[in-house]
Amino acid sequence: MAEHEQPIIIKKKKKGGHGGHHGGAWKVAYADFVTAMMAFFLVMWILGLSPDSKQKIASFFRDPGVFSFTTGKQIPLDLQLVAGSKGNQGNGNGNAGMMPSDIEQDQNTEHNPQVDSLLKQLKQEAIKDSIESAIRIDEISQKLQADLQEMAKQDAQLQQLLDNVQVTVSPDGLRIELMETKETVFFEVGSTILTKSAIKILKQVGMEVGKLENHVSLEGHTDSRGYPNAKTGYSNWELSAERANAARRILETSGLWTGQIMNVTGYADRRLRNTANPFDPSNRRVTIVISQLNPDEIVENKLKQHNIKVEAPPRTEHLPKHESTTSH
Repeated sequence: MAEHEQPIIIKKKKKGGHGGHHGGAWKVAYADFVTAMMAFFLVMWILGLSPDSKQKIASFFRDPGVFSFTTGKQIPLDLQLVAGSKGNQGNGNGNAGMMPSDIEQDQNTEHNPQVDSLLKQLKQEAIKDSIESAIRIDEISQKLQADLQEMAKQDAQLQQLLDNVQVTVSPDGLRIELMETKETVFFEVGSTILTKSAIKILKQVGMEVGKLENHVSLEGHTDSRGYPNAKTGYSNWELSAERANAARRILETSGLWTGQIMNVTGYADRRLRNTANPFDPSNRRVTIVISQLNPDEIVENKLKQHNIKVEAPPRTEHLPKHESTTSH
């Protein structure tokens, strides 16, 4: 009978505690809560940042490609890099939508092809602007010469004075020289008072030059004759500077925009036009210089506008030289 007895089997039932009621759903809810709190504190932290810091964070999320994922810092704008260094096709234009303000200079980070492409784009735009400016200067030069010729037809007295106005187009820009002779003068003898005819000419020049976006410089020159009242301390230095300044006042009230004139300089007899004869009346002149837009300066100005600091700006090939001189 004992040989056929069944073995006693003891079953132990393991209780699951709280999990038996609702499983692990509380863990999911807790994770959501923690995530929400992190997002909340992150938003509060961002709201408390300075505007500059906010802009940097926004720049990262707009284009994280300009950041180094190894250092966490922004990729520098290295102006020594040559665009298109990866072959004749260049580095592409994948950053066409990037703004220069999204990039800062950092000497300790690596370079990024997107930065090269951005710099290449700036160079191309600068060269285009410079070429358009050169064409515009040439057009204004021709228009000014035509206007002066028309003025001469209407005023015979003005014709003699216009013969001493020389317009020169050079790689540096446009130069308009008002030169005196023994018979014709732009200023009353030994003074800074402009003649009526000279004022008419300067007003016409101001109307045309004011249409350009180029800056203007004024130069005053004299011959080597000493100023009659040199004992008072007044010399050709003061005379040349004040004559240029008198021309400035007429130009600024005749069409030049505010800030177009960058400087007014008196050279006395240090830059003679006729070096063979320092006393030649043609050395007495006022020169209006309309500066050509330089591609390198355009790039530098754009970088400064967006607070991008660089140590060695790239040098761009200058435009083909072109000179033409016309005297009236």
